[in-house]
Amino acid sequence: MKKYLKRTKLVAALSALGFLSIAGTAQATLFEVDFSNSGAFSGTAPSTPSNPNDIYAKAIFDDGGGSGTVTLTMSVLNNLPSGAYANDWYFNAASAPLSGINFVSGVSASVDNGTNAFKADGTGGKFDFAFHFNTANPGQLGQGNSSVYTLTGAGITANSFNSISVPAPNGGGYVGAIHLQGYGGNSVWVGATTGLISLPETGRVPEPATLALLGLGILGIAVTRRRK
Repeated sequence: MKKYLKRTKLVAALSALGFLSIAGTAQATLFEVDFSNSGAFSGTAPSTPSNPNDIYAKAIFDDGGGSGTVTLTMSVLNNLPSGAYANDWYFNAASAPLSGINFVSGVSASVDNGTNAFKADGTGGKFDFAFHFNTANPGQLGQGNSSVYTLTGAGITANSFNSISVPAPNGGGYVGAIHLQGYGGNSVWVGATTGLISLPETGRVPEPATLALLGLGILGIAVTRRRK
């Protein structure tokens, strides 16, 4: 009987360990910044899309469930006029300047990195880091294209980029800004005053060690029930 109780306790402990590991697994958080004509603050906005609230460009910050490194994906959607592109993207960081900004894939850009050092046109305010894409093909960030960079800095997470531009000398208050060109000889600066913070991602495939512990937990429950 004592042997059985010891074995049962061991199995229960393994079960608890497996489920605690799953519960404690870090989940990635996303911070999304959306751009539409409703945020235009300088220049002439494109006529397409006709609804000023339709999003045509977005930036997604993904911390992968940890801190210190964030993946930034800048994307232009297909609802902009043909030939239009976003050549300047400005953002803020709660702890600027970032220690590193590295190109990963897609369309590459030249990069500026500082602290309240880069002013958007008009009332855009000052930002901490900026990407400048080519204004001629190849190299434009136009319809259906994206650009991916990793951002590094001590303790940064996706939410570190939920930070607003500093007025210079007036305006500002944007979490991000882009400059659109390539449509009818016009251009416009568009700001985003709010970003969307997503809930922790679900559905990610657990790491092998986590899967192993989960298997032990399930096996433990099965053995315990069979003993009973």
